[in-house]
Amino acid sequence: MDKKLKNYIEEITKASKHPSAELIEYHKAMTAQFQHERFIHLVVTLFFALFLIIFFALFLFATLSLPGSSGVWVTTCLGIITLILLIVTVFYIRHYYQLENGTQKLEDITKKLYKRD
Repeated sequence: MDKKLKNYIEEITKASKHPSAELIEYHKAMTAQFQHERFIHLVVTLFFALFLIIFFALFLFATLSLPGSSGVWVTTCLGIITLILLIVTVFYIRHYYQLENGTQKLEDITKKLYKRD
């Protein structure tokens, strides 16, 4: 999606020098699509962050309260799951950040198309 957004920004920046009604309608549709994509990624990012917090709390609870060899397996499994969730959450945050910045660029281009800038 990052490449698609970047390519679209380059394309619409060139085309915005000579705006037409058809171009404005196309741009509105594409902006709505990218905004929807941004919203979906926000929801997914928040869920991954929530699961990360839950599993981290479980990991801490298991580390502090489960003694013996059975506690080692539980804490190891919870630690691995927490680490995986941390890595995925970091990448989702990065991706959402790029979508957010790209959508803001599209809003600036919209102002130029409507000659409000």
